[in-house]
Amino acid sequence: MNETKQIRVAVIGAGERGVYVLGARTAELWKETGITVRLLCDTNPDRLMESKAYLESRYAESGLDLTIDTETDYLRIMDRDDIDVVFVTNYTSAHREPTVAALKAGKRVYLDKPMATSVDDARAMLEAEADSGRSIIMGFTRRYEHSWRTLVGLLRDGRIGTLQTVLLRSVIPYARYLQRWHRSQERSGGALNDKVSHYFDALNWIAESRPVSMNAIGGRSSVFAPDPSAPRRCRECDRHCPYRALPSPQVSEIGSVYRLDPDYRRQDVGIFTRPSWSLAESEDAQIDNCVYAGDTDIIDHALITVCYENGVKASLFWNIFGPSAEDEESIELVGSSGRMRLTRITGVIDIVSDYGESHEILDARGTHFNSSHFGADVELLHAIRHHYHGSEPAANTKDGFESLRMVLATEESIRRDGASISLISTTPTG
Repeated sequence: MNETKQIRVAVIGAGERGVYVLGARTAELWKETGITVRLLCDTNPDRLMESKAYLESRYAESGLDLTIDTETDYLRIMDRDDIDVVFVTNYTSAHREPTVAALKAGKRVYLDKPMATSVDDARAMLEAEADSGRSIIMGFTRRYEHSWRTLVGLLRDGRIGTLQTVLLRSVIPYARYLQRWHRSQERSGGALNDKVSHYFDALNWIAESRPVSMNAIGGRSSVFAPDPSAPRRCRECDRHCPYRALPSPQVSEIGSVYRLDPDYRRQDVGIFTRPSWSLAESEDAQIDNCVYAGDTDIIDHALITVCYENGVKASLFWNIFGPSAEDEESIELVGSSGRMRLTRITGVIDIVSDYGESHEILDARGTHFNSSHFGADVELLHAIRHHYHGSEPAANTKDGFESLRMVLATEESIRRDGASISLISTTPTG
């Protein structure tokens, strides 16, 4: 097949990830990858029109005069011959139906993480994938970041001997999970599913083994204790608040949650002040719910351990109320003859090897480090092109399913006060 063939994409879920991150990257890279967005699908007509105008302007900046179609019903996309690949970037709880429909229609599918909110939905997608004979490529971005790939490459080369233990530290400023649709456990699977699914996939990738058991403690902290006197939304509030998502008439600046979000470097923060975002009234579309509202049902911190079949032990230290800092996400690998530590935001790997005789600081940022997800989205688009032409993805639905099972096992362990949960003899339900 001709690798230069244009790959025409329909995006289901015309929001932040599908349009303003991946969509924007397609506009920047269309000459290089051949990938262009031809259709946007969303149930929110206002957001659909804003997204269409935004993406068409980004393509124009890159030298392509492109008219992007819009649709509110994903089923009307599936019989179109001018769509080759479907990006599924809508709410996690709604991944199943468009993914299954696209596979049945013979389309290639990019499925954003996390895979689903329930085992039943994940299994339905796995079955549809098997029936179609076409693999799904999943968006676990750590697998596409140059620094993480470098870290894993060094491990595989034996730089620190045989892997023994892993510590992943995530102290992140992600109060956004309490302000947007993620605040609903039913819709998103919670912050554990949306964020920690990344981490579980990374741990599984690094360990190269099957997780056999895990335990966790966690829940909701006192950081976001309910305050009945607080206004319901940021736009109605004139308090000084580090978690402000949108300005009120008395506050001129947008708060740090979005401005400093480390995953979305180069992000167009202006999207949050566009009407379908800043003036949204539907629960699905609001982005400025008060973090002190007290009506969310998601977990905001956890301490998690995982045991692997090959003897590797991993620990995850995670919360969403950390300050913005260079060391807010790091991973340390300890082997039989040394250790490596990657600090994600700096892209630097600190390596001690040969039983302490050698120490090296390695700049592993890569060419596209200043792009979204530290360059992962650029590499992901190249991977989507190769996947369209038959290559196997770096992350697939089996990886997504395993990560989901681990999320559900974590929740079960927390409910059972840290009890060990077997991932071999039992399957958590969601």
